[in-house]
Amino acid sequence: MTPIRVLLVDDEPLARQRLRQMLADHADVVVTGEAEHVEQARELVRSERPDLILLDIRMPGADGFSLVESLHLTPMPYVIFVTAHAEHAVEAFDADAVDYLLKPFDEERLARALERAREAIVSRAPQRGLDRFAVTIGRVTRYVVASEVDWIEGYGNYARLHVGKATHLVRTTLSALEQELDPARFARVHRSAIVALDRVRELQSLGGGEYRVLLSDGTRVPMSQRYRHRLP
Repeated sequence: MTPIRVLLVDDEPLARQRLRQMLADHADVVVTGEAEHVEQARELVRSERPDLILLDIRMPGADGFSLVESLHLTPMPYVIFVTAHAEHAVEAFDADAVDYLLKPFDEERLARALERAREAIVSRAPQRGLDRFAVTIGRVTRYVVASEVDWIEGYGNYARLHVGKATHLVRTTLSALEQELDPARFARVHRSAIVALDRVRELQSLGGGEYRVLLSDGTRVPMSQRYRHRLP
């Protein structure tokens, strides 16, 4: 059973606690984090890359809709809005929400919403691997096709895409990207590096269990013993 990674976003601790308790009855659901406001949620979405967000609408500061609008991720997490205010339902479904839970709701209603999320996640699963990256520069979002990327460098909470002589920063971790990329096209070779397999020209042993990957453009990327099995 493939786990569903869920992020809880609600400014009320008791509401998050109740959701967590209800979700515990679903063996395939893993709560990867909790946030009490939009800025905190945005950071967690980009670092944890959840499959699903259970999202309150009215919170101090920015509301839940602004979180959805600010995320430029591929693929986007699915969203179930969880709110005490019925008047936002139309706007929620305009934002492509999977479902809209009106507080208070019971276990049966939550289960139906989760089943809709499962169906959506499964329907997307056949798409093998991330096919493009959304790169936001100011108010402009550009898309970089995955097949154009030579290698990816870890850069704190960012990943730096190397595309020929150009580089682009994407706000996500290397570990999160590794889960999304097609393993037939990309391989993790170091804690700070992922390479495109069709760009690999040579694997050079440096001794002491350390290696170096030489790419077709002459770039040298470090490879550690831990990831040696990723290359034939």
